[in-house]
Amino acid sequence: MVRRFRVGGLAGWALAGLGALGGCEEEATPDGDAAAICSEVVDRLRSCELLSEGEVDCRIFGQNGYGSCIIECVRAASCDEMRAQTCDGTENTYARCKTNCEFQAAAFRCGDGQIVSPDARCDDDADCSNGADERGCDAVPPSFDCGNGEQVEVYEHCNGASDCSNGRDEEGCPERAETLCRGGF
Repeated sequence: MVRRFRVGGLAGWALAGLGALGGCEEEATPDGDAAAICSEVVDRLRSCELLSEGEVDCRIFGQNGYGSCIIECVRAASCDEMRAQTCDGTENTYARCKTNCEFQAAAFRCGDGQIVSPDARCDDDADCSNGADERGCDAVPPSFDCGNGEQVEVYEHCNGASDCSNGRDEEGCPERAETLCRGGF
């Protein structure tokens, strides 16, 4: 039996079993390296029979050093360790490494070297010493028009889940790669 999960965006990569032990440098991965890192991670996951064929959204690998961080986790982990974390949620060295990378990618950067939790952004409490986490909170994020009067955030277009009540945000999207978990693992 093979269980399948959709893969896309940061949350999708978390499901796919992707986040070096300890800290990761904020800007260690130039955008040009993101595609090469993504390719290496995808090849490794497929060689471990954890990822199906299909399109993978590689944008996360260029965000806030995520690529340079996660590649070290993937290189250091065995297929069994990645499978245990991905399919069973086992807390192991790979899981801790991956979680650290996910935090680094999602964290809010204050612009003065300080980093705060992404939850600190626009929570009406200045967590950055310079208040940057509370600036620009009135801005409306880009949206996708569902064609029925609804709007969803643009990142929800082609993310593998219908966010528009009419499903328009998933129409015409490429087939995404899926996480594979064999034998009930």
